[in-house]
Amino acid sequence: MRARELAKSCDFTLIRPGVTADDLSVHCATGARLHVASVVVPPSMVRAAANTLRGGDVKVGTVVAYPFGTDESSSKVAVARAAIAAGAREIDVVMNVSALLSGRPGIARADLGAVVDAAREATSAHVMVRAVVEAPLLGELLLRRACQVVSLSGADFAVTATGLAGMARPQDVEVMRESLPAEVGVIAAGGVDDIGTAMMMLDAGAQRVATNAAPVMVDTLMGVAA
Repeated sequence: MRARELAKSCDFTLIRPGVTADDLSVHCATGARLHVASVVVPPSMVRAAANTLRGGDVKVGTVVAYPFGTDESSSKVAVARAAIAAGAREIDVVMNVSALLSGRPGIARADLGAVVDAAREATSAHVMVRAVVEAPLLGELLLRRACQVVSLSGADFAVTATGLAGMARPQDVEVMRESLPAEVGVIAAGGVDDIGTAMMMLDAGAQRVATNAAPVMVDTLMGVAA
């Protein structure tokens, strides 16, 4: 894989405690230099990131109900709407996995659907909604059910994990790709921090990988010292 192809498969994440304005500035500059698919930043930093990256080819994404997904649907919708108004064009919303594990997939579907509907109504620009299913907490049967929930909700992508409950695994990506319709993509997230792991996830069927190590991976392929 060429460096540019890998870059356009990367969501460059900045989701951690204590992120500063300087961190954001460096992150956006690096994302623009690499031409990654998106930068994923905390909700309160979306506007600054969107202003910095305006006119370029890097989208701004953020997280909703991170990391547990148990916020009320109305709260998820409000955060998503605010983020979109600030310039976010990709929204990672954590599924209500607790509802799914409790045998209530309808609640999880309605919850995701509310965010998808809000995103569609918020702007004429298409906003990608990416549902985090937390695959490490699910066996294969529940993972397939989670994919059905994502598909019925109208979301654009299913994301393997937040990284807090476990790392992305190629076998989960394979199950997700097999269980989702062709128009719904798969994103591998959680522990994707080197080229080998990224390639493994892409080969398993992921369209993108979420990583904070995009500069190391892309610069390595370009032959630039990291």
